[in-house]
Amino acid sequence: MSITAETIMGMSGAYWKSCALQAAVELEVFTVLGREVLTAEEIGRIIGGSTRGVPMLLNALTAMGLLRRDGRGYANTEEGITLLSGESPRYIGHLILHHHNLMESWSRLAAAVKTGRPQRISAALDNETVRNNFLRGMFTIANILGPRVAEEVDLSGRNRLLDLG
Repeated sequence: MSITAETIMGMSGAYWKSCALQAAVELEVFTVLGREVLTAEEIGRIIGGSTRGVPMLLNALTAMGLLRRDGRGYANTEEGITLLSGESPRYIGHLILHHHNLMESWSRLAAAVKTGRPQRISAALDNETVRNNFLRGMFTIANILGPRVAEEVDLSGRNRLLDLG
């Protein structure tokens, strides 16, 4: 892989996509859309967004391939319906919101490197929403990885299992 100035700038700005995705999940854009085609104005009314901000977010999500847009409005992709709509049993939004909750700590990485100490915000640990997103995010990971791990681990002859996770 050739590292160029463009490659490095892409790495540096990659958080923009994360922020757009996390905002859309927090605002429940994919859930609101469901299998509907809605205009930016309709979505804005439902999520309580501004007439300027909502189209900008929807256009970013469309550019990222997470939404589709036609002359009638915006629509979910199959991935949006399956993975990002809160109505789906395969919803991964809690993990995305957990990642959102980690962003402030990650933005303090240089301080962590200098001090050798964690840079977590202690108030976040007591926040029920943050804790819920973490727990449900870990549950999401377990549901995705669990079946694969179970196929690989030979438990024959075992009577007990200790889960240290």
